[in-house]
Amino acid sequence: MALKFGRQKINIHEAGHEIDLKADRPTSGSADLCLLVRDSLDDVVAALRGRHVNCLGPVRRTGAHGAATSVYVRDPERNLIELSRYD
Repeated sequence: MALKFGRQKINIHEAGHEIDLKADRPTSGSADLCLLVRDSLDDVVAALRGRHVNCLGPVRRTGAHGAATSVYVRDPERNLIELSRYD
């Protein structure tokens, strides 16, 4: 299930029906967050790597409002955080 707030989206997991990519240990009620960024994703990736944050991407995805490109990181509790920019 996805909750949309303007141009933002939160994916809520249903146990047994998770989507990829997902939280490291998805449980019922865990969430993945998708946050929109203004900077180029190259700049976002460079800033993350400059702070020794592991990231995956950029990858093409479909966001709440159409085609987007995203980079993924994990928070300290291993939840998935998507940093996305619409094309």
